Amino acid sequence: MGLRQFANSISRILSNRHINRGRGIAKHIQWQGRKVLNLFPFEQTLSNSRIIASHRECGVSALIHSQGLYDYNNMKLMHELLSNGGTFIDIGANIGSYSLIASECPSAQIHAFEPHPGTFELLKRNIELNRRNNVALHNVALGSSEKKVLLTDRVGSSINHIVSDGSQATDTLAVPCHRMDTLCQRLKISPQIVKLDVEGFEYDVLQGFGAFISSIQVLMIEMNGLSDKRSHGHEEIHSLLLSDGLTGPWQCDFDRRQLLPLTSMNTEDSLYVSSVFREEAQKCGFTFLRSA
Repeated sequence: MGLRQFANSISRILSNRHINRGRGIAKHIQWQGRKVLNLFPFEQTLSNSRIIASHRECGVSALIHSQGLYDYNNMKLMHELLSNGGTFIDIGANIGSYSLIASECPSAQIHAFEPHPGTFELLKRNIELNRRNNVALHNVALGSSEKKVLLTDRVGSSINHIVSDGSQATDTLAVPCHRMDTLCQRLKISPQIVKLDVEGFEYDVLQGFGAFISSIQVLMIEMNGLSDKRSHGHEEIHSLLLSDGLTGPWQCDFDRRQLLPLTSMNTEDSLYVSSVFREEAQKCGFTFLRSA
């Protein structure tokens, strides 16, 4: 880990008011020691689930080790929304942290998409470890067309991504890519809560939803600037979502039961929500502080 990445990790821990920050820093330093000594795999606890830290390069496992619920507000919100059932779509599932928390709600239906075959095996292992039978696993990429795409090849990495045409990237592999609307029809599902983290290709995935994008009540989408470099930019994503009837971006303060307009970069994914969700959330005691 470089000094910049280490500093960013410490900064993220210090900004998390939901944990003991001193303990979080100590746990992160302990993780670095595990990496040096290669003390893997080992089992971690996330919410009410077990999850395996398989190897030193798994960034999600590092976050869990130091912070537990590393996306505290979004993870807690998702869990509450699914407590009475619903369909959760986890796009870019990686080793399964979001899918495991969602599957703790027995009446919820979870579909987890992870295109990298090696990472998919880690995801499958974690779901099987917890004996969750409400999770369907899909070893495919999602996009705007049905085809094969090239994916960077680092098992368990949280930053694998589709390689753009003309890229000079090496160490890639070809994986199948499908449109979400095609899969929704085939699987007879209607996406309600969606987590979308595909390292810069969010716009392409959203295009593949077609008319099913109108089914989304809550979208948690990573907006870290990579889309501006690798595909369509943040503004195009924002315009697409607004044109399909969603409002945002919001950030959730779960403990205060508030959704606030997102005005700067956030460590958690940005939220876009439907008018149906706004009405239901207000009935459950959530307050939208201003229109986004």
